[in-house]
Amino acid sequence: MKKKENLSFRADKIAIIGGGRMCEALLRGLVKKQIIVSDIQKIRRDYIKKNFQAGVTNSNQQAVDFGDVIIFAVKPQAMKEAVKDLKIKQEKLIISIAAGIPISYLKNNFKNNPIIRAMPNNPALIGEGITAISYGEKVKEADKKKALGILKLIGDVVEIDERYLDAVTGLSGSGPAFLYLFAEGMIEAGEAVGIKREAAYKLAVQTVYGAAKTLLSAGKNPKELIEMVSSPGGTTLRGLDVLYKKEFKTIISEAVKSAANRAKELSQELT
Repeated sequence: MKKKENLSFRADKIAIIGGGRMCEALLRGLVKKQIIVSDIQKIRRDYIKKNFQAGVTNSNQQAVDFGDVIIFAVKPQAMKEAVKDLKIKQEKLIISIAAGIPISYLKNNFKNNPIIRAMPNNPALIGEGITAISYGEKVKEADKKKALGILKLIGDVVEIDERYLDAVTGLSGSGPAFLYLFAEGMIEAGEAVGIKREAAYKLAVQTVYGAAKTLLSAGKNPKELIEMVSSPGGTTLRGLDVLYKKEFKTIISEAVKSAANRAKELSQELT
């Protein structure tokens, strides 16, 4: 992963609309006195104030009035209510991390603002996420640098054309859940062959972690690494035969496509 940029020297004030998990991930790297978080739930506001010492409010308008950068970190179903009646000065940068919400939707509400759409994923919670980012037409280089600086606090960033962001949602946005399911299957398989759950958990999770690090660092594609692990007539090929016969890769592809299609549906539900 690339070295993450620290914003402690910057003067930008940041308003985060939505105090969920992704908000927490961002708060871990940002200067707390320069942040306000808006959330309708008092329990979330109290939690954020206590654990992150950030400013909190139940008023989205108060938050956007404070911030130079406005981050919408709400669930897509809540976006319509989140932007309702909001007035945001045109020089303020808007970043949305709500799945399936196109730049055009926000542009309809905030015609003169630079708007950036981003799709982070669950490992952002530990600073190891990957975020795909797309730019609206009014975004300048300074806005890009500002957004990249913020989003690199939670992992790596890939710039991509917005037309592919729904697909990204299916791949890297939903992808961690698919890998968690795979890990759960490995753990349960270990138990099924007699390994105690605690040991099966450690073996499976470290295997997934180590394999991912190998993919990142070995300079080889997945097919090459599979060949490195597989010996003719060996145990790995026997297991792989089962996965190939069950069309394992096809199942993964269908899951990604289904998640991507749902992202498109969420967008259409707003129009």
